[in-house]
Amino acid sequence: MRNGTSLDPDEMLRDEFIVEILRYVVGHPGAKDTRRGIEKWWLSPGALREGKRNIEERLESLVSRGWLIGRRSPQAETIYSLNESRLPEIRSFLEKP
Repeated sequence: MRNGTSLDPDEMLRDEFIVEILRYVVGHPGAKDTRRGIEKWWLSPGALREGKRNIEERLESLVSRGWLIGRRSPQAETIYSLNESRLPEIRSFLEKP
């Protein structure tokens, strides 16, 4: 989100973190994790070397788009997972050149 708005589709396509997160959940549809777990397990070391460009912002953008589900855990951390009902739309997005 930029200034409270979601990333537009063209911006999302160019966003390495968003593409990596989506590729991960498509390949691992049962995956669920917190922001810290996503940084550790879902993103490549190369992506993280580029800098953590506010991953939480990108996760919330994916939640607002309906592609991820964000649930608060008892420890007050949000746990993110794939919204499987949107899988065809996500696959279509990832196939764009």
